[in-house]
Amino acid sequence: MPATPFHFGPGLLIKAVAPHQFSVAAYSVAQVVIDIESGYHLLRGDYPVHRQAHTFFLGGLIGLVCGLVVSRVGAWLARPRDVIPEALGAEYRMPIAVWSGVFGGIFHSVLDGIMHPDMRPLRPFSDANPLYGLVSVRVLYLFCIITGLIGAALLLAWERRSRRF
Repeated sequence: MPATPFHFGPGLLIKAVAPHQFSVAAYSVAQVVIDIESGYHLLRGDYPVHRQAHTFFLGGLIGLVCGLVVSRVGAWLARPRDVIPEALGAEYRMPIAVWSGVFGGIFHSVLDGIMHPDMRPLRPFSDANPLYGLVSVRVLYLFCIITGLIGAALLLAWERRSRRF
């Protein structure tokens, strides 16, 4: 998906369902960093657009680095004396940020693998793309939009509820 915002939908839903065990920041940073590759090749008019960063292997590694960066930057920004809500603190806790980044990097290849014929998510082990066409592009977009809307609604509802108490 050349439009990275669609990738954020599933991440929002996971954050809403497991706010203390998921870093939507690390997940989202991985989405954006991986799509820099596509943007570069789109601007140059190169084909294929989805190359090495869009594999499970390198996407996972990129996600790992993104998780580490989010963890360190978050810890640096949040001074020890700051009182931070538990769900927000999970955003930069090292193990949570790292696994969320890795998940985001791998899941990016899943979403793009379903939609784009130039994807080779199994590289360097295979040039196959068993995900391509698994569901229609319309169903894939609806999945991303609906999970995002549900996730955002749940997060907003829980935020409103926590402010009342």
